[in-house]
Amino acid sequence: MPPENACPVWRPDDCDGTRSCPPRCPRYVTDDGTSCTVYSLEERSDRIDRSGPDVLPDGYRDGDPALVAVDDADRPLGFAVADDGAASVTLEAGTDPEIGTELARQLVARRRADDASPGSVSISGPRASLSRLAAELGEAGTFVDGPDRGPADETDAGDEEAVLEVDLESPEAARTGHSPARRADVTAPRDVEALVDPETVAVVGATDREGSIGRLVVENLRDGFDGEEGEVVPVTDRHGSVLGLECVPSLSALEDGDVDLAVVALPRDAALGAVREAGETGADAVAVLSAGFGESDDEGASREAELRELAAEHDLALIGPNALGVASTRGDMNASFAPEIPSAGGVSVLSHSGAMITAILDWADAEGVGVRDVVSLGNAAGLDEATLLRHWGRDPETSVVLAYLEDVSDGRAFVEAAREVTASTPVVALKSGRSEAGQKAAASHTGALLGDDAGFDAAFDQGGVIRVESQRSLYDLVALFESQPLPAGDRVAVVTNAGGPGVLATDAVAASGLTLAEFGADTERKLERALPDAASAANPVDVLGDADVDRFVDALETVLAAPSVDAAIVVTTPHPLVSRADLARAVGDAGRRYGVPVVTCFSGGPLEAPVQDALSDAGVPNYSDAERAATALGAAASYAADRREPRSPADPVDADHDRVESMVRERLRSGETTLGVDSLEVLEAYGVSTPTATLATTRAEAVDAPREIGGRVAMKAVTPALSHKTDVGGVAVDVPPDEAGETYDRLRERVESNAPGATVRGVLVQEMVPEGVECLVGVTRHPRFGPLVTFGLGGVFVEHLEDVAHALAPLSRADAEELLRSIEADGVLEGARGRPEADVDSLADALVRVSWLAVEQPTIRELEVNPLVVTADEAMAVDFHAELEGAVGESAGRDRP
Repeated sequence: MPPENACPVWRPDDCDGTRSCPPRCPRYVTDDGTSCTVYSLEERSDRIDRSGPDVLPDGYRDGDPALVAVDDADRPLGFAVADDGAASVTLEAGTDPEIGTELARQLVARRRADDASPGSVSISGPRASLSRLAAELGEAGTFVDGPDRGPADETDAGDEEAVLEVDLESPEAARTGHSPARRADVTAPRDVEALVDPETVAVVGATDREGSIGRLVVENLRDGFDGEEGEVVPVTDRHGSVLGLECVPSLSALEDGDVDLAVVALPRDAALGAVREAGETGADAVAVLSAGFGESDDEGASREAELRELAAEHDLALIGPNALGVASTRGDMNASFAPEIPSAGGVSVLSHSGAMITAILDWADAEGVGVRDVVSLGNAAGLDEATLLRHWGRDPETSVVLAYLEDVSDGRAFVEAAREVTASTPVVALKSGRSEAGQKAAASHTGALLGDDAGFDAAFDQGGVIRVESQRSLYDLVALFESQPLPAGDRVAVVTNAGGPGVLATDAVAASGLTLAEFGADTERKLERALPDAASAANPVDVLGDADVDRFVDALETVLAAPSVDAAIVVTTPHPLVSRADLARAVGDAGRRYGVPVVTCFSGGPLEAPVQDALSDAGVPNYSDAERAATALGAAASYAADRREPRSPADPVDADHDRVESMVRERLRSGETTLGVDSLEVLEAYGVSTPTATLATTRAEAVDAPREIGGRVAMKAVTPALSHKTDVGGVAVDVPPDEAGETYDRLRERVESNAPGATVRGVLVQEMVPEGVECLVGVTRHPRFGPLVTFGLGGVFVEHLEDVAHALAPLSRADAEELLRSIEADGVLEGARGRPEADVDSLADALVRVSWLAVEQPTIRELEVNPLVVTADEAMAVDFHAELEGAVGESAGRDRP
């Protein structure tokens, strides 16, 4: 059932259909894949990215109805302005003319929806853009820019201006209100829509009993819907009515399809029956608030598995069990036992913890931060995190996703969804379980099996998710994203009435990875004219302690207008001449006027209610100290920079797959489950350089090997049971050819003596590798995310150094280069302390190849290349160890990501 004001051909499977939809869908994708969203200019002016040109059309006046098309990074692509019976379309330089066509369609659709509009409209703009629309309109669209001009087509010059007269009363013009015929996958799953924007909600387990969850949910729904937005149906056979609402004894007493969302507040075993009945009677979504499932005991885990099967069998959008519920301000719907939902805004909330949701909502209400949707996943037996992320990524009203996570249901799906969503919508996550104790607590909370937290760090990084370390950081950053545009760069201006706090703010800016903006001569001259002689016109700008609001604002507007400023922090201490409430309002106005993110740091004690209200109304996030303000801005600037340079995909490498699979099968058939240094050809098959080597199984072969290799050699005992041969005396380096036989005997004796029972298959004789930087490359399999690559310094000291970085396989070249930069000792690779500069290109290439080996050969459970020696002109794998899983006869075939 389509919501109000949806476009005429709304269909659940290919349109969001939200109540805020304009006459034409705001999302559009061009032939070449460029996606854009069309907003009213007034609505979006405070979010437009200023890093590119931002020139309004000629003749635009404040108050004119205007539209702006922005890309997924909020950069303006074009504008459309209407004025009585005339309109115009302008495009930024280099923009696809098809964007102009879509803006013209939007104008026509919106003018038709306006009853006061005339019967026609003249649209001026690039001929290449208008020609497309003219072709769609047929006789309803006529060019009026000259009788000598022939029929227009899409090959017309894009720069030439034209005027198209459109008959708004024509059937062809009416079609502009339809969804675009060609759309990328920007639609929301129907099941999520039924969950967050239902028209009819049934509460199974409704009751009149004070303090019960069944009563709280009914009460919250009744008070929110208030008889206008939706219908509440209490389901119970114990009461005729609950809170004045007529009850039905069961879901089956209703007509099939009458219920969009069923909320289940029953004991565990009864809840299963209610979910089955919801599926059988055509409900679209179910929220199971009942506890006692996977978070409790083995029996509960078994019941949770049944619940998961029921949801799949009936195609239900299920959240829970052990959930708080779901709420949304789009329809004033609160199907949870959270006390109240804050005002409408852009924050959509996802949480595994109901208690965290109540804390988040309390904070949002106190700080004036607006909320869109709130979903408590509980134990996440149904809908997963990836599905919800994708839904909010397609929702133009969600400006930021706030996530509290204890686990993820499908690691790879989560990363893929996050990568898509964060290209246009920031996702800020607080993930519990960093410590071993925290992992155990989280596991007992949700019944989840958690892996090393390093895997989550890597997943968040590659998905573009911003991970924070505390609730305070979570709130600080979400408040900024919800209220302010993204900074176009990292240059920050500080405006203050207090010298000391201004200096502290300057330090905080530097510590947060930001830079203090340098003003140009023109900006400094304007500041000098606006400020007293004793004031500082340099950054930080000190307006002096006697400054009133007007002086503060004059200085702030001057720096916001400076092209070298990407963001500003206003720092104040209490002063009788400054009304903080007035200053908050003025700061908000200035930030919106110039499209630059501005935050305040009103230091001192708790803010008075009028000041807090003024900050909330002005949409200005306030921080109690400059460190918090700068940290939030630094994270936002980093996110904006990453969004401007999207990650490149990981392209497969050339490899001899059959050779590797044959070696693995042969090793498994022999009853062994490891690969050692004698199996370096596994790496060779994936294009990783290795030294020339020969496996000597007799003393005579060991004597002959150095002659074939030429020169001094390294010799390593080969024994499947030992991954660290150095510990038992199984390695000798720089061995002269005439000592090879003696060394062979000595290595075997040492291993047999120091590792009783170990089988020595032979001794590998390798050419000596030139001196270089010894690195470690390892891969383990994370239980949620699959192959996880580890990189750091290598050699014999690797276990004593914690300077390592992680990334999910497979790696792109850009991923590999970022991984190299992520360790603190990356300077060693650049030639620190007199060392020669290492060949980082070859090192990055080796990382990519090892990552694909791990992805395509799932029988290799984990592997380690240590050391990978990087010289000035190559990266060479010197030692190798891998653990296999599988049995004789099992497939060792390739896996694909």
